[in-house]
Amino acid sequence: MATGTTKETNTATGTILVVDDERSMREMLFIMLTKEGHDVVVADCGKAAVDILRRRPVDLLISDIRMPDMSGVDVLREAKAIRQDIVGIMMTAFKSSESAVEALRLGAKDYLDKPFDNDLLKQKVREALEQRRLHLYEIVGDSRQIEEVRKRITRVAPTNSTILITGESGTGKELVARAIHSQSKRAARRFVPLNCGALPETLLESELFGHEKGAFTSADASKKGLVEAADRGTIFLDEIGEMSQMMQVKLLRFLQERKYRRVGGTEEKDADVRVIAATNQDLAKMVESNDFRRDLFYRVNVINIDVPPLRERKEDILLLAKHFVEKFNRQMGTALKGLSTNAERALKIFPWPGNVRELENVIERAVALEVEDTVQLERLDLSHGPGQDRRAAQYVVTDAAPASVAPERASGGGDRLPESGFVLEQHVQSIEREYLAQALQQAGGVKVRAAGLLGMSFRSFRYYLKKYHLG
Repeated sequence: MATGTTKETNTATGTILVVDDERSMREMLFIMLTKEGHDVVVADCGKAAVDILRRRPVDLLISDIRMPDMSGVDVLREAKAIRQDIVGIMMTAFKSSESAVEALRLGAKDYLDKPFDNDLLKQKVREALEQRRLHLYEIVGDSRQIEEVRKRITRVAPTNSTILITGESGTGKELVARAIHSQSKRAARRFVPLNCGALPETLLESELFGHEKGAFTSADASKKGLVEAADRGTIFLDEIGEMSQMMQVKLLRFLQERKYRRVGGTEEKDADVRVIAATNQDLAKMVESNDFRRDLFYRVNVINIDVPPLRERKEDILLLAKHFVEKFNRQMGTALKGLSTNAERALKIFPWPGNVRELENVIERAVALEVEDTVQLERLDLSHGPGQDRRAAQYVVTDAAPASVAPERASGGGDRLPESGFVLEQHVQSIEREYLAQALQQAGGVKVRAAGLLGMSFRSFRYYLKKYHLG
């Protein structure tokens, strides 16, 4: 049996599947959660629930533990196999520590004893949907620091306050901004990002506020700015510390009055737009050195969210790595089961100067190149980048892996490191490119056959052909 209702959803609601063999419980939860604005579907047994999960997307599973045909834990296991990002809440009238542990291990958000307080369940549902939404934006982690970021996002998203997101490059400041927008009252409108450090002053003003025809030499027609494009939505000003003093003055006026003029125009326009700014610089220090206006600093720093660097939340490294393995499995058509023990140890030790962005790039490369069923240590390119100290990679590999798994050449049984040294990443890339070219030639240009010669999936092979411009 399955019934449902269709409602226009917003950021506070989601599609919920309720599974319980008691009719009164199903009906009570259906009515209560529908009134909360959710799209609710119910099933009277585990098999019916799995059938629904296979036919339609579900955000949240609420299931009884004990049912005649299959347990709620088994339903959750099937749900996770169908859709990894589904969130679960388990209910039971029979307390069982084993069932609770198994449900939580599978990713259940909560485990409630019957009878439960209805208001408590509503709160748990809201929290579960908010957590899922944040995970969709890859704000992944169980650390205290990242949990504080999540809580702050949830608190400030419904407001219209201007927000300043701070943190090192690669920590995920734009993801935080998008998560705020997705939970705000403006979520149905556009989220418009702009990198303030990527454009010179004249182009930045035009990009932000638009221009009139003839405003400058190449202005052949009038153009709307991003402020106009983001009407009733959110504009994200990344690297705001890179703005010139003149642009800072113009942005300050806009934030104060919510009015602007296009470049070359005289008409004053209103703008209903929320501003979220971000920087990897210390704006307070820039204020003291007169590189950033004090009044603008106070305007953008109404609410601050600081995103911690990855090295300060090491417990999140493996969660993120596994998340990225799943992500690139989907993109590349691979089926890696996770990370080897040595790969996990190396990832935990490495200092990650490039933060989450660097970890994502490392995992992408590893998934594309891996020929085993799990990511191996040898596939991890742990380096600091061109021109920087690359000994960290050697330190990680040496410390993380037993000598027995090290490549044979590392013990001196093969090519030796030249006295002058070389840039490892460039060397590895040249080897990769050479093998790709040889495989293509040996396969007579048949890409599927060439991919097989290298033990790669066709999608991974095609990805690297594009990367190295080999056709």
